[in-house]
Amino acid sequence: MILQMQSHLLMGGGRSLYVGRFHELPRHRFAANAVLVGLDDAFDLIDGDGRVEHHEAAFVRGWQWHALDFHGGRAAVLFLEPGAGLSRQVDAGALRAAVETALVSRRPEPWTELFQNALNLGPCPLTVDARIARIAAFLSTPTDKPSDAMTMARRVGVSTSLVEHRFREQFGVPLGAFRAWHRMQAATALALRGRSLTEVAHAAGFCDSAHFSRLFSRMFGLPPSKVFTHGLSGTVFDARGPR
Repeated sequence: MILQMQSHLLMGGGRSLYVGRFHELPRHRFAANAVLVGLDDAFDLIDGDGRVEHHEAAFVRGWQWHALDFHGGRAAVLFLEPGAGLSRQVDAGALRAAVETALVSRRPEPWTELFQNALNLGPCPLTVDARIARIAAFLSTPTDKPSDAMTMARRVGVSTSLVEHRFREQFGVPLGAFRAWHRMQAATALALRGRSLTEVAHAAGFCDSAHFSRLFSRMFGLPPSKVFTHGLSGTVFDARGPR
């Protein structure tokens, strides 16, 4: 569950940063790599086999089952594009200090600086097979056209098994998860601009708001209704800056 406090969500340039107060997040798996930093205390990371590890900061690879327990503390979660890593290690202390500065100021400028400068961590450039890159470009744009592995293989002239293997190898997640992540990003951007969950679900290509909510919960460990509340402050950055 997420506890009452003003939370912040910033996204753009292949990254998303969420800052909020959490308790326990049940078993889920992100469709992208993520950096987690406890802002108050250490948190528990429970892996797919039930092993519990205590961390002040952790890197969680995409498509790995896990659960989290922040014990009611505040946390910052930085999501990267599927398959992307970091060009350098996260300085947890610097991130905590930057978030605290932004929280205290109550102005948008420190959040902009935090997202665009303090989080200048990468992601690392990916070296991707040109055929797989074409598939990724197709999957990352909104469309109702078929996007299963067989259709994608025909599109680039290779076997289905090669597409499935090479895509997972280079992006760290299967095709369906990659597409779901980009749909989720599109839906999130619309929600931050004031659209209802029903509107964003249909606009991003989900069957309905229930489908969107189920997938969101499986991916993040909590329903979208707990994130997109009146206490959320959000900014979407594009090439022209924050919007």
